[in-house]
Amino acid sequence: MSAAPERPPASAAPSGRLLLRMPPDLHAELTRSAEREGKSLNAFITGRLAGSIGWGDAGDGGETGNGDRSRLLPALLVVNGVVVGLAAIVSIAILLIAWLA
Repeated sequence: MSAAPERPPASAAPSGRLLLRMPPDLHAELTRSAEREGKSLNAFITGRLAGSIGWGDAGDGGETGNGDRSRLLPALLVVNGVVVGLAAIVSIAILLIAWLA
């Protein structure tokens, strides 16, 4: 009879290390995504996992980033530019109308 492997007590703190098995295609896609964001694979996966449970501060520039926020900023800047441009056009139109009247 073989003895079952000994398990640590339930109250033991996690070590921070995790062996994870995944399909090779998923591993390759995660690696490409991490490279696109300029992060290590570990930092990319850790950030995604932390973001999925709302853990950590995504704005701290550390390993736990949130890709949705990084895509939102350029969109908001474009919207802001359009609004400022329209406000400038309306202002010029009002000035011209007042000057010609």
